[in-house]
Amino acid sequence: MNRLHVLVLLAAMACTGLVMGTVKAEAADSGKELRAAVNATAPPFAFMENGKLVGFEVDLHAEVAKRMGKQLVMTNIPFAGLAPGLQAKKWDAAGNTWINKERLVMMDFSDPWVDAQLAFVTRKNDAITSPEQLKGKTVGAEAGTAEQRWLDANQEKYGPYTIRTYDRSIDILMDLMNKRLDAYLREQTRALYQIKNYPMLGVAFPVGDVFVQGVAFRKGSDTAAAVDAAFDELKADGTMQALADKYDLALAD
Repeated sequence: MNRLHVLVLLAAMACTGLVMGTVKAEAADSGKELRAAVNATAPPFAFMENGKLVGFEVDLHAEVAKRMGKQLVMTNIPFAGLAPGLQAKKWDAAGNTWINKERLVMMDFSDPWVDAQLAFVTRKNDAITSPEQLKGKTVGAEAGTAEQRWLDANQEKYGPYTIRTYDRSIDILMDLMNKRLDAYLREQTRALYQIKNYPMLGVAFPVGDVFVQGVAFRKGSDTAAAVDAAFDELKADGTMQALADKYDLALAD
């Protein structure tokens, strides 16, 4: 299924230890908050740099909050906690989230803003060039992600292989470089950004469909429409593209 087919499907069905991080946008007179959560092991979307929570989604949420006239309170949490925290009303929006049919049943989403596809990361001198070569290998993925689900779903087809799950992607990279893992399944944009400072690692091959990524909200939340309206402003005045350029991202059509 290509990206166009995925978008058609989504449209028919509908109409993301490090320390906890907080980012404050300029407060409006109302004093109201936009509470958002991200997983800060997902560069260039959200990551820690010199003890500060930074990245495309951090900047994007700050711009959205300004246009909504709200104060941004942003939380950094492992990916597996994003959706449960959203449903428990700990925050109003969750970033780092792929839009797929399973999640559309439980959550509403913003307009998509970037494409996403899975890819395997390996050591460059290892001859793993296809999923058929995963048999007998040990593969890492972040817990609760599309990567873990792909590995679980394809055990019978390409395995058996051992799956190790982690809360932090940096720990997966360290285990891969130290040969405690044979491969690491990661969204391709994140993988390319994350391994640029590790010359011994490379993206071996992509797998699966191309999906789109956006911001997740509780079902029926008014926040979704307000965020989409802010997105429209950001696109119209060039801010969205400027942020994408800052992090070398290609925005979804």
